[in-house]
Amino acid sequence: MGEFSKTVGEQGENLVSKFLDTIGWVGAQSGESIDCCKSEAHKNPGTNGRKTHGIDFFYSTKSQLQDYTLDNVVMSVKYTDKPYPSNPSTLFKAHLKDLAYTIECYMKSDFRTDNNDEHSMSGIKQANDTGVLFWFTNDKDSDQDVVGKVSTIQLEKSLSFSSIYLVDNSRAAFIYNVIKYVRDNFSEYSFYYHYTFSSANYKGADNERYGIVFPVEYLVSNILPFRLINKDTKKNVFCLASREQFSEESINRLLYLASDISQDFTDEFIFLFPEYDPLHDNKVLMKAKRLVNAKNRAPNIKVLAYNNDFRGLVNE
Repeated sequence: MGEFSKTVGEQGENLVSKFLDTIGWVGAQSGESIDCCKSEAHKNPGTNGRKTHGIDFFYSTKSQLQDYTLDNVVMSVKYTDKPYPSNPSTLFKAHLKDLAYTIECYMKSDFRTDNNDEHSMSGIKQANDTGVLFWFTNDKDSDQDVVGKVSTIQLEKSLSFSSIYLVDNSRAAFIYNVIKYVRDNFSEYSFYYHYTFSSANYKGADNERYGIVFPVEYLVSNILPFRLINKDTKKNVFCLASREQFSEESINRLLYLASDISQDFTDEFIFLFPEYDPLHDNKVLMKAKRLVNAKNRAPNIKVLAYNNDFRGLVNE
């Protein structure tokens, strides 16, 4: 049993490693260990006291969504061969507490100090220390939205952390499927993540508007923005992928968002939904296009499904 658990754990870390490569977090450090600064408070039940915390993966990069900010991401991998519990709150709290303890000690560690010092000459003025809990299961039928089930739980007030993001099977599938679909189906374009412009990132002169590194904030977003640049013509296409199903409300929301964000660089839009059926959904899309055109805009709009079967060939 112990050997099987070890194998499951190794497979989980291998899976997350490849997932990180997929989203652009190439070179994430693995297997780091830091000293525990609260041996008694952080100890596991039945033990004499904790000495260290293990960091499964660590990634650090300059934020493109916040000016002069370093994003430090402390990751924990929880992988199982069993389905998610029907009520996942209790186990989730245990996983989150373990990661919160690790972050608390990471904040006081030489590892954090040394990492931040490495970026001290690049204009960084602050660091965001974010935890990411990858809670995956190998069970193929476990596609429930664990995030939604634990979103209202009450946490212990003694826990000390800034933010922790939960990535479950469902959310990882959304991110992976969208990225794979775009890369496989638009090979004539260079692929970039679009970095949303806001009051938080308008001062940095060297901030990019798009790039190859996935912002940590996008791990919990239900909309993923991409910039596709034609390798020959250099023409830009703005692509938005939604986790929501296609509907009149969802397409109008994406059209409004796309028009607001991309008006300075393109009028070519691609919208991706889990499913899109031209036979039933085309009337809704045509209505949305008419509303856009009535505002003196004439964008080129294409809607596609990233979870598809052979019937999706009619969209090609």
